[in-house]
Amino acid sequence: MDFALTEEQKMLKDATLEFMADKRVQEWIAVAEKTKGYPHDFMKVAAAMGYLGMNVDTKYGGAGMSYLDAVIAIEQIAYSSASFSLNILVQNSLFGFAIAHAGTEAQKKKYLDAAARGDLFGCFANTEPDVGSDAKNIRTTAVKKGDRWIINGTKRFCTSAAVSSAAVIFARTSPRAPGSPGITAFLIDIGPNVKGYTLDRVEKKNAQPGTLLCEFTLKDYEAAEDAVLGTPEKGWDVCDATFRHSRVWIAAQGVGLAQRAFDETVAYTSTRKTFGKRIIEREDVGSELARLKIEIESARLLTYKAAWQETIGDQDFALTSSMAKYAAGEAAQKAALRCYRYFGGLSAVVETISAKLLLDALIIPVYEGPSEIQLAIISKHISQSVRA
Repeated sequence: MDFALTEEQKMLKDATLEFMADKRVQEWIAVAEKTKGYPHDFMKVAAAMGYLGMNVDTKYGGAGMSYLDAVIAIEQIAYSSASFSLNILVQNSLFGFAIAHAGTEAQKKKYLDAAARGDLFGCFANTEPDVGSDAKNIRTTAVKKGDRWIINGTKRFCTSAAVSSAAVIFARTSPRAPGSPGITAFLIDIGPNVKGYTLDRVEKKNAQPGTLLCEFTLKDYEAAEDAVLGTPEKGWDVCDATFRHSRVWIAAQGVGLAQRAFDETVAYTSTRKTFGKRIIEREDVGSELARLKIEIESARLLTYKAAWQETIGDQDFALTSSMAKYAAGEAAQKAALRCYRYFGGLSAVVETISAKLLLDALIIPVYEGPSEIQLAIISKHISQSVRA
């Protein structure tokens, strides 16, 4: 068992940190935080460096990285900006993975290459206004008429939809029944000039500026037969596989943010003095930082393990991905809250890194399956292992 990164992985980690620390990137982060706008310039450069198609096979224009390589990279991106890491994550682990996992050769050639180049942005749409964690309970419908599918429904909380020209969506094609969710996955074109598609709104957000959280409606949208992603009625398999994969990326995002919050806390408490003593020298503060360090490193190891298991096809991957997502989300939230607390009044009276990190961290245990769902998945695995 080898826990060391390879020389290539160390180079990737350092190169990604250097890229995110570049003056141009830091300026784009500042602009996104001020305007809340999508970072088009950043995404163009990220595409040129291979970050928009990390796991995509080179024959489809991707970088051909391993799952672990990609996780290492997204962790470093999140260290500098949770927002920018989310934009890259959606392109890779949701939109791109779903196509690579279930797409036909024609779909892969049409969409993956363009997505890796940054010529096309994509989104992933399952959540609906009244359907969140119960992901199988969607109400969007797709009815077969001749050689077309007629799709009707509204999708909510779709990151990047406003700048996307394609979407992986899920629709009900038969009633839900035990063991049969009755869902089909579709890969469709979207945008302002696409008939049957309407972008309803872009949400006003209080965290992760520079990411666009959107709602859109499909009304009598006509999709061709070749828009089906995978097999009709087997859409839940596509959705579930994508969620399992993407949880590891969210975990890496959480680890990156947690590490940033930890480092900012250590730096501040090492210089700030109260009652003639550095804050970090207080026993309670030192003990809390020690606990945080353990939790962050534990989350990182779980995240790396999950990526490794996915690579080798380990049957326990689904369990580890949920554990990693839970651990990283909780670590990010806890580390950011401690950072906010230890910065004292600065966190409340001025726009400091501590306030920004806390807002960015609070959502990580919520999206891509909240912590409560991850605990339920883990609990189910425990129960099944006992019965076996």
